[in-house]
Amino acid sequence: MELHERYFERRQIKEAIAFAEAGGIAVHRNFDHYHGSTIRGLTRQRPFLHVIGLRPALEEWGRRHGLRPEWIQPEKRRRVAHYDVFGPAAESLIGRLAALDTA
Repeated sequence: MELHERYFERRQIKEAIAFAEAGGIAVHRNFDHYHGSTIRGLTRQRPFLHVIGLRPALEEWGRRHGLRPEWIQPEKRRRVAHYDVFGPAAESLIGRLAALDTA
């Protein structure tokens, strides 16, 4: 399965969701107000991202990046679900996608 990833800034949430609903993997910069809170025993650190996609594509993306399917946040009002990615993992993902944009 080929997965197309694209980075979206905070104010581009509508564009990120549309990209994900079309089958892509949207990496959306979320607000950092979660900094210091905990989830599944981990302390969240800046930067904070949502990786958004249709569940089958998102599960595949997660497997490729060492994330468990049960960590996916469920679909709500939309057809897409998301992973929370934060701290050093988010910094690495932002850096990788920025390098792709300049290539």
